[in-house]
Amino acid sequence: MRRLVWIGVGVVVTVVVLRQVAKVNDRVSEVASAVSPAGVAASISSLAESVTTLGSRLSASMAEHEDALRAALLPDEDTVARARETRAARRGRHAAPDLDETDLDETDVFPDNGTDYF
Repeated sequence: MRRLVWIGVGVVVTVVVLRQVAKVNDRVSEVASAVSPAGVAASISSLAESVTTLGSRLSASMAEHEDALRAALLPDEDTVARARETRAARRGRHAAPDLDETDLDETDVFPDNGTDYF
């Protein structure tokens, strides 16, 4: 009877030890696979994919913000058309063959030489 008890204790201890060894073996194999050349290559490719994803998200975000800024800061087409008409009308009124610097009034400090600003 005593021998059966000790055999049972031995079996239980053996099972517990084998389970602990299996857990340690799994951890060691994970570390070994991560450090192996294939594991390093997989890590690098995963990093490259993450960087590519980040770059595409960043450029999409930049495009959205650029569109929002353009809409907020630049005038609409009607305003641009009115400005061009006003400039064309001023060109017709202020056209003179000889102008001295003394003949310029305050509005002609920056004379328009046909450059579109909008």
